[in-house]
Amino acid sequence: EAMATTRETFGDRHPDTLTSIDNLGSLLEAKGDLDGAEALYREALVAMQETLGDKHPNTLSSINNLGTLLGRDKGDLDGAEALYREALVAMQETLGDKHPSTLTSIKNLGGLLYVKGDLDGAEPLSREAVEAQRETLGDRHPNTLVSISNLGMLLKDKGDLDGAEPLSREALEAQRETLGDRHPDTLVSINNLGLLLQKKGDLDGAEPLSREALEAQRETLGDRHPNTLVSINNLGLLLYAKGDLGGAEALYREALKGFRETLGDRHPSTLGSINNLGTLLQKKGDLDGAEPLSREALEGFRAVLGDSHPNT
Repeated sequence: EAMATTRETFGDRHPDTLTSIDNLGSLLEAKGDLDGAEALYREALVAMQETLGDKHPNTLSSINNLGTLLGRDKGDLDGAEALYREALVAMQETLGDKHPSTLTSIKNLGGLLYVKGDLDGAEPLSREAVEAQRETLGDRHPNTLVSISNLGMLLKDKGDLDGAEPLSREALEAQRETLGDRHPDTLVSINNLGLLLQKKGDLDGAEPLSREALEAQRETLGDRHPNTLVSINNLGLLLYAKGDLGGAEALYREALKGFRETLGDRHPSTLGSINNLGTLLQKKGDLDGAEPLSREALEGFRAVLGDSHPNT
């Protein structure tokens, strides 16, 4: 309604109209309508660049929004990286190194490098974001807590489990207190702590967290939201580790179907899900069923992430 009204009263290129377009894009992205969100983000960005210029804060925020959609949700990692780097350089020049928007941009680029497998490149950016957000926003600000949780996951994947756990627990405890148990950020942190405990071998400690996150995401985000699908897949991984292959297979198949339909066949999350199902079928002795999945995953990872990425 806001977008339609601003279009009618101010025109398609008025700053208020462009903000409304961008806001609606953010909402559609949160609901999992990625194609609808991308069209709005691109419309807003092109118009902002033409009317406000490449260095205006609204333009830079729009660049970041499109980069997040491409990288996190649609798997276009190279496209996202170019946008993130463009936004970060401009924000550092115009807003300074400690501005909240700059810090979000630093966090975004670090997160993208993490997804691309460049953990050494991601870590200093992630640490910079956490340190600066603690100083400027405070320890309990939602942005700070997301950065703390992300740094915990980065350290987990680098094998520093003892360094990861206090960060993961700090983020989750604070998010439960400030955002509530059902907030999307809280649910991601619940899931992350479950993954960390699983990697430490504490499967019994991990399972209730994984189930809590999944149940809440099904209720609040829906069965096909990307975050829900990640949680379905993660619970499948846990059941696989506990030897419950039947329970794991049902979750793997649900996650894979959802990923294919919502994110496409070449998204990194889809490819990971394909690989998981192939591994499970191999474990069950269904080698003919496993082989085409393993080949599809390998081919996709080579094309999307490159030969040197850990997943490949």
